[in-house]
Amino acid sequence: LQTITKNTELNFTQVPILIEANTQADELLLKEMAEVISTRVVLANSQQRQSLHLAAVFANNFTNHLMGVAKDILKQSNLPDDLLNPLIQQTAQNAINNNPFDVQTGPVMRNDLETINTHLNLLQQFPQYRQVYELLSGSIGLLKQQKKV
Repeated sequence: LQTITKNTELNFTQVPILIEANTQADELLLKEMAEVISTRVVLANSQQRQSLHLAAVFANNFTNHLMGVAKDILKQSNLPDDLLNPLIQQTAQNAINNNPFDVQTGPVMRNDLETINTHLNLLQQFPQYRQVYELLSGSIGLLKQQKKV
């Protein structure tokens, strides 16, 4: 389970390899082969692998898209897009070290309606991103009500 990007080196020993086999003999053989490449070998059935792929889309594809949106907003506001790099790195580290729901921050978590309204007003110039902002803020608010964040 890993995104492979051209001209990017990967430490394959840390890349999870998921195995599913029809027989115990095949499973053992695949496990032994995978352990030569990675220290993270996991047995998973088809449904588990589909769930993992879904989770990976949220963790990788959607996160990547949101970082692209953020950098586009900075670019269109004549700000350097690297201003977000320390925040992105810290956010990723927090997500690795903690349950991300436990470290959720932002105006929804603070019930800061003034900031939310300011953001929505700013997003009038970025209508393609306003719906995403509203959808994600609504999701955070719902999880907050359910005491998951």
